[in-house]
Amino acid sequence: MTVYQLKNDFLTVKVNSFGAELNSITNNEDSEFIWQADPEVWKRHAPVLFPIVGRLKDDHYFVDGKEYQMSQHGFARDQEFELDSQTDTKLVLSLTTSAASLEKYPYHFKLRIVYQLIKDTIQVSYLVDSMEESEDMYFSIGAHPGFNVPFDRGLNFEDYKVQVAPAESRTRIPLVGSQVDLNNEVKVENQDFNMSREYFVDDAVIYRLNEPAEVTIDSDKSGHRVILDTGNAKFFGMWSTYPNDNGKFMCIEPWWGIADKVDSDNDFKNKYAINKLAPKEQFEAYYSISIK
Repeated sequence: MTVYQLKNDFLTVKVNSFGAELNSITNNEDSEFIWQADPEVWKRHAPVLFPIVGRLKDDHYFVDGKEYQMSQHGFARDQEFELDSQTDTKLVLSLTTSAASLEKYPYHFKLRIVYQLIKDTIQVSYLVDSMEESEDMYFSIGAHPGFNVPFDRGLNFEDYKVQVAPAESRTRIPLVGSQVDLNNEVKVENQDFNMSREYFVDDAVIYRLNEPAEVTIDSDKSGHRVILDTGNAKFFGMWSTYPNDNGKFMCIEPWWGIADKVDSDNDFKNKYAINKLAPKEQFEAYYSISIK
């Protein structure tokens, strides 16, 4: 396990080779913006979700009649990534098919995670290559960064608010347990809210995306703010702990895929919002985090 560092005049960023996980963003005032993974509350910082997002119905699926078991959010977050390249401001880590991955996921792949620091912004790209010779490859991928709230000394969780721009009506997708309920989607005219535990009483709050959105965490009492641009994501989720108030964080999660539907037939090729790659084809997902 290695911790890599990117640094410029604005930010210092640290990424762990285990899971290719972003585990620190600090500014010149030494303020930490990433949740520091208290194992008593939530043991992760910003896991990469691959090759599923969320949970499968009954934690299993079928490909061409063969059954596979896979736990929530997939296996990439618990794997050691290899270093492809590094400069002062850019890092590329990769994960490829292994004997262990083939037990859970039948496709041959290469996953590259790219972190690039440009002024006060971290640009993140996920490059998924199908290494299959003749079969289509199916997968989901997603980001799960947890941001410290508060990220200013002397403030509290409830001092912050979340704003989603551009202001427009978006479709909220409810959860039933760990599955999505597409039959009870609702239109929400304004997704802004003041931080509170009660907002997460039903677990993650999930929206469908038709175009990029900027999700901002800030406070009238703060001189700083976090902005996550959802890039080309299809969905985004927001999550923190409820009712436990020790979770001093909020996750903003751009996703290219989503949990199984409540009425899923567990056939991976039929999975809702699944991505499909032809042999030797590449998929690119991207988003960014800015610290102002």
